[in-house]
Amino acid sequence: MLLASKYSSWLLVAIGLSGCMNSARFSSLEPNGVDSRYASTSPSRTTALSVANPDFYLVKSGDTLYSIAFRFGLDYQRLANGNGIGMDYRIVVGQSITLKESNQVAQSQSPVQSVPAKKASTPVQVSVTKKNSSKSVIKSDKKETVTGPADPWTWPHKGKIVRTFVVGSSSNKGIDIGGQIGDSVLAATSGTVVYAGNGLPGYGNLIIIEHRNSLLSAYAFAEQILVKEKDRVQVGQQIATMGTQGDEPSLHFEIRKNGKPVDPQRILPGR
Repeated sequence: MLLASKYSSWLLVAIGLSGCMNSARFSSLEPNGVDSRYASTSPSRTTALSVANPDFYLVKSGDTLYSIAFRFGLDYQRLANGNGIGMDYRIVVGQSITLKESNQVAQSQSPVQSVPAKKASTPVQVSVTKKNSSKSVIKSDKKETVTGPADPWTWPHKGKIVRTFVVGSSSNKGIDIGGQIGDSVLAATSGTVVYAGNGLPGYGNLIIIEHRNSLLSAYAFAEQILVKEKDRVQVGQQIATMGTQGDEPSLHFEIRKNGKPVDPQRILPGR
């Protein structure tokens, strides 16, 4: 009789736990670690994602000052000056980069080549300071007031624009140009390759080219990168082949002025 009573008690506990585990609070996770209640039913699409800005960043192997500044929407020259980094922009693995911009920028006559991070025996520590805020680029009916370099600009691909720039957007910081996998991707104007790799979240295989007048152009989701850092490229030169964003063949293209996104269609020639 006592045994039967204990069995009944354990059965009631088991039933109660089963009810809890089937409640929304204990919903199972999808294979990608997303709560099934919030899993999206729409087709997935890989885009250039925004990364929340912390106060500092620890340099990893393959980083350059340019890629760090690009990732957090900062001007690389002011970032360097704010961290006491020389004009060779040399950084080392483990170095703590304070994500702030100095109001003063050291002047140079031509684009400077950033040195990719290499391992250091003693990481350099920099005091942590909160990042300064910056204003978003304002869209108008006029062309961007950006003084272009001596070389002309050209379209990096002749395909149709499938996604346009949106002012202040965390994901539409440039334009997406459709095409076919393996299509040629061209340098939009002459400059120096300051980043070539896949270390920036949300950009896939990425190339960043530095131009005059504090301008950068970026080419994301490449199938194959055909240039390397420090290469000097000419306007219209093939630098990559087109890859995919999700299952859609396309090129994500950005132009930044002083680290801030501007609408590429207001700088590229009309077509």
